[in-house]
Amino acid sequence: MRNLYVLFASLLFAVPALAQQEVPKASDPRLVVELFAAAPDIVHPIACDFDQKGRLLVIESHTHFAPKDYKGPKFDRIRMFDVSKPGNKPTIFFEGTRHTMDLAVHPDGSVYIATRNEILRLRDAKGTGVADEKTRIVFLDTKGDYPHNGLSGLCFDSKGDLIFGMGENLGAKYTLSGADGKKFSGEGDGGHIFHCAADGKSLRKIATGFWNPFGICRDIYGRMFCVDNDPDQMPPCRMVHVVEGGDYGFRFCYGRSGKHPFQSWHGTLPGTLPMMTGVGEAPCEILSYESDGLPAEYRGQLLVTSWADHRVERYAVKPHGASFKADRLPFVQGGNNFRPVGLCTAPDGSLYVTDWVLPNYTLHGKGAIWHIRWKDAPTSRERKRP
Repeated sequence: MRNLYVLFASLLFAVPALAQQEVPKASDPRLVVELFAAAPDIVHPIACDFDQKGRLLVIESHTHFAPKDYKGPKFDRIRMFDVSKPGNKPTIFFEGTRHTMDLAVHPDGSVYIATRNEILRLRDAKGTGVADEKTRIVFLDTKGDYPHNGLSGLCFDSKGDLIFGMGENLGAKYTLSGADGKKFSGEGDGGHIFHCAADGKSLRKIATGFWNPFGICRDIYGRMFCVDNDPDQMPPCRMVHVVEGGDYGFRFCYGRSGKHPFQSWHGTLPGTLPMMTGVGEAPCEILSYESDGLPAEYRGQLLVTSWADHRVERYAVKPHGASFKADRLPFVQGGNNFRPVGLCTAPDGSLYVTDWVLPNYTLHGKGAIWHIRWKDAPTSRERKRP
């Protein structure tokens, strides 16, 4: 009997994170949310995406407000999961950056990552599952050093060119440089969205007036959307339709609060553009769902991770004048220790969500990845349209 007890105890405590993690709930009974991975296999996860071979890449942070006695790695790393083999341990695709905030896989298979101060293109030229080529695409030269108000929001246009965001940088003086030496400089001017070729050349500014455009996406029609964090927790955070030359109203030089009469969070000043809708607190990612791995009504909707409101939100987009509005619909809600950050679509159309778990910005050794899927999804043959 004692041997059986010891065996049971060893099995129980071998996967404590899996056994104790609270499962978020999907509002749609056709969907199921399952735990895919948890600490110690993944800690402090941020952005995620799938590579061309169907492997899940996840940024694992080890530098975001690390405590003095932190015993983890000295640098951030990108963990690689083979989702076709549940239970397999993740490998390390890349390691060596600090304050790594975003990740996106280019159509040619390259992996782009944004740290606070640079955007790198990584390649696995030898096919070993490890990045062996690293090229700097963009560099942000500044004394600003807060981890998550620099570069982020990576996505690609239909030509494979790069779109990315830059936060308000605490108003610090900066120079942003592309690979061909094209530069943009500023001080106290808030956040921006930029565009450049895939190799970092021909850098140009698309839009301005943001607080922190941490998540950016394009839909199947080429329309660009962004989630922007609110100034000093002055809700709501917002979703905007990003247009060329648009000004979305925030200037750091008028203070962090966003309440100065020369600032416009709601598009009320002449020359500024309004939000589509308010979103949950601390939005980290926005995704246009364009697959058929979820029920048909999800196609074309925008999905947003709300870190502070413990949910993954979904929005139905509808025309509004020359732009759009969006209505929030129920989707996935978690408890106090569900802190979703990254969100990506798997090759089969299901979704993977990274979870910071705790409210601490300081590193804490926790983390999880959740899988959202259609419980009784039809086969690929049954999904075919006439």
